[in-house]
Formats: sequence, structure tokens, C-alpha cells
Amino acid sequence: MLKIVKDSVLKVSRSFGYEIVPLREMKERDFALHLRQLLTRLRIDCVLDVGANVGQYHDFLREKVQYEGAIVSFEPVSRHVEMLREKARSDSDWHIEGYALGSKEGTLPINVMVSDQFSSFLQPDSSGVDDYDGLNTPSHVETVTVHTLDVVMPVLRERLNFDRPYLKLDTQGFDIEVLQGGGDSLPDVRGLQTEASVIGIYKGMPGYMETIRYLGERGFDITGLYPVSRDRSLRLVEFDCVMMNRINTASAVEDLR
Repeated sequence: MLKIVKDSVLKVSRSFGYEIVPLREMKERDFALHLRQLLTRLRIDCVLDVGANVGQYHDFLREKVQYEGAIVSFEPVSRHVEMLREKARSDSDWHIEGYALGSKEGTLPINVMVSDQFSSFLQPDSSGVDDYDGLNTPSHVETVTVHTLDVVMPVLRERLNFDRPYLKLDTQGFDIEVLQGGGDSLPDVRGLQTEASVIGIYKGMPGYMETIRYLGERGFDITGLYPVSRDRSLRLVEFDCVMMNRINTASAVEDLR
């Protein structure tokens, strides 16, 4: 009965041009609508999901953004790779790459945290935010393969036949390292998002001003800023910074207004 009432209310509200959204979904709704518009305007034909964890961004793209194109998810933690490959069986346009991206080819030890969404090549630092004590703590260390974006991009483009990629970065303080390994590839990236840090939770991680300046110098302009997490006193800890390439997307600027 409750579902019948809910569906009826939604149907009536939509007939008047309104959408009823549960409070728990408000945080990501504006982000999803912006990405939907951006990916459409830039004619994105492949999303490079760097730091996939267990596929949350894939689900967000498919369910909320309504993006239907190719997704390539990069994830080095072994148990996550197994989970991703199992989940990808139901999506033929979802491709799993079981390694990390960085500034150079090789191997690196990664700290797999108690709450594994915090797993990072960097050491945790709780001095600025103590909310994550006991979560952002290493449970074990794995040695993982690291490739550069410049090495893998040509191979992926040939294999998947895409021309207009979007780059999503969520590597827990390692995003600039990934970008440094993609100097030749970045000019071909139509748009990107990076998780920018306001209060560092890892030792040596770049702050948001450094990240935005780095990308601005390489031709990227901000289209949106979306909070990811706050501490108990409501201070912003991290936000997603969405950007577009001003050089290879000049013709789309008018459409983004």
C-alpha cells in the first residue's frame, strides 16, 4: 500500500513539473545533474574511474547520472579487484584494470585501511581531523603494480575505441601523482574530477589550492565544487572538484551556461 501511495504522489508531482527527492539523496542530486549535463555536452564516450574501490562511482554513473557509455575502473587492492570483476559480469561496457596509476611505472606498497575506502599509498594523519580514528588506520600493506596514464591510455583507446575521455580521480591523496604520469594524455581529456583536500588526512598530501592551481596551469577550468565529507564541527574536509578542458572543449562553453 505504501508503495502505491508513494508512486501516486510521485506521478502527480511530476505532472506539475516537480520532483520529490528523499533527504538522503539531496547531497548527490545536484552533483549527478551537473555531471549528466557535462558528460552530454562534452560528448564523453569513456569514463576513466581511477581509484574505483568496490565500484561506487560506476553505480553512481549508471543509476544517478544515467551515463551509458564505457567505464574503465582502475583499482589495485586485490580483494576489490575480485569484487569488481564479479560485478562487471553484468555490464559489458564496464572494464576492470587491476593496478594503480601513478607518476612512473613500477610497484608500490599501499596501505589497506581498516575502512578500505581510505586505502592510500600515503600514511594517515589524524592531527587535523580525529573523526576517522580507527578507520583511517592500516590493517595490512600490499605491494601493487603501478602504471602511468601515458602508458595505458593509448592501449585502452585502441582497445575500446574512444576519443573523448572523462577522468575521475579518487586516490586518497595521490591524485597529482596520477596526473604527473599523464602529461601527454591530459590534453586529450575533455573533463575531469579530482577529490581535493581542505584538511589533510594523509601525510604529505597536496591541499586543494595546489591541486586546482596544478590543473589550471594545464588548461582545466572549474565547473563545479561538491562537498564529500565534513567533520563533526561541520568543517569541510574534502570536496569533488569538477573541471573541463578549456582548450579542447572551447566549442562547448556556451552550452554549459
